[in-house]
Amino acid sequence: MKAVRTTILVFTLTFLISPGQAWAALYNDVQASLICPACLDERMTVAACNDSTAEQIRQDIQQKLAAGQTKEQIIAGYVAQYGDIILAVPAKKGFNLMAWVMPVVATIGGTVLVYYAVTKWARNHSGRRLTVNSTSLIIDSEDEERLKEEIRKYL
Repeated sequence: MKAVRTTILVFTLTFLISPGQAWAALYNDVQASLICPACLDERMTVAACNDSTAEQIRQDIQQKLAAGQTKEQIIAGYVAQYGDIILAVPAKKGFNLMAWVMPVVATIGGTVLVYYAVTKWARNHSGRRLTVNSTSLIIDSEDEERLKEEIRKYL
């Protein structure tokens, strides 16, 4: 019986605490999804910016969440007011899709290009042997004697 009461107590406390935590997580998520209009050049999110405009937006987000608006509704309102430039992450549609697709395409393309370049380089150089021009090794007798003396000196 004591285990049942403990289990009920744990579930009750979990459900009492969770809505506040979920609301705070939603609030933080909305702040992180929007760029502060006063800090568009620096691309600072509302959560990171300390400007008075960011503070007003944070208060507005709290009011809208308290009124029951969803994250998507709040963000859509700001996009309608400021345009897509206010989004911290570009939308995955239209031309903005390029921001998501191009890094993957460039990475794959670069990897393929490097692979083919290395294999072609290796194929071209694998059959070659270093050949020494025999005329460049010809030394006269005087130099040959000096060379032999030096070798004897150190060996």
